[in-house]
Amino acid sequence: MRVREYTPSDRSACLAVFDSNVPRFFASSEREEFAAFLNTPLPGPFALIEDEAGEVLGCGGYRVRPGSTTADLCWGMIKRERHGTGLGKLLLDIRLERIHADTEVEAVSVHTSQHTCGFYRHRGFRTERVTPNGYAPGLDRCDMRLLLRAPEGRIA
Repeated sequence: MRVREYTPSDRSACLAVFDSNVPRFFASSEREEFAAFLNTPLPGPFALIEDEAGEVLGCGGYRVRPGSTTADLCWGMIKRERHGTGLGKLLLDIRLERIHADTEVEAVSVHTSQHTCGFYRHRGFRTERVTPNGYAPGLDRCDMRLLLRAPEGRIA
């Protein structure tokens, strides 16, 4: 496995990873939003995981909110047929390690579906809100947060 940064030439491979996760993990209506995300200057680091042959198996990024101490995970996904192989954990760990290196960041947020909130819960995230059908009918939105360090001036 190799981890590297996204380039515009990876767009179709990332869209294929997205497509492999529809409809269980993403609503088909989200594809246009993801494609637009890939077409614009990315708001922060966006990593790819690829195999020895160069096939993209997953992608995901984050951004630190301007003027904030929170980093938002964005568009994290692993090719559907590779779920359960540890690649999702690897992708999350890479992003959290990079975020944790920024000593200004105190927390990480993610919004995800009910199908993956358990994955994040096992990694220490806490559910703050669930919006039934928040993405599409039958696809709830779970807003989650992980505290990395105590807010400035408070004891952890």
